[in-house]
Amino acid sequence: MTTPSSHLRTVLDQLPFSVENTDAANEAFRRWTEGKDPDAERLVDMWTYCYVCRYFLTKSTGDSFDSVAAPSKLITRAYEKVQEKRDEVRNPNRYANWVSVVCKNTFLNHTRYDRTAESIHEERGPTLRANEPQPTAEYGFVREALADAIDRLPDYLQRPARLYFLENMEFEEISEAVGKAVPTIRTYKHKALQKLRKDDTLREYVDQTT
Repeated sequence: MTTPSSHLRTVLDQLPFSVENTDAANEAFRRWTEGKDPDAERLVDMWTYCYVCRYFLTKSTGDSFDSVAAPSKLITRAYEKVQEKRDEVRNPNRYANWVSVVCKNTFLNHTRYDRTAESIHEERGPTLRANEPQPTAEYGFVREALADAIDRLPDYLQRPARLYFLENMEFEEISEAVGKAVPTIRTYKHKALQKLRKDDTLREYVDQTT
């Protein structure tokens, strides 16, 4: 059976630079986006897979996961998100940093509301662990309410607010994603915050994110 660690070693042997060489990864991403190097996309894919694998396998050496299947699941989730969203990265020199943020957010989302114990009867779905109270249901409700409230914001505020409040992205990352300067993103966040604070059901959550 092929494990993430064994697959990682196989891909690492084919990668012409180390995972730590983010400059080389950014340069490969630049060549791929410019269409000047037919092999660049393969290099970007290999480096991205290696980085994502190493990130979650490193996490698995501690007590970050409560099941042996969690690292593999999160590796797949983060890698697929990178594949889906990477054409939105406007600055090639920030690609490696953007991938690290995707990994971090994927891990944070797991620790916040994915870490539930599996029910004995699969059809009943996941259940909370009795010896470790978790606000999973409450968090899911607030997140859903927040997402709905963001959808009611003016169009120009919706995406920045979604990336900030729901995806936990930094101002610099949001700036790259939407093509606006960091000061503009800060202004958008402030305006979105003012509007969201008018919603009584969100006030407690919004205050905690400032």
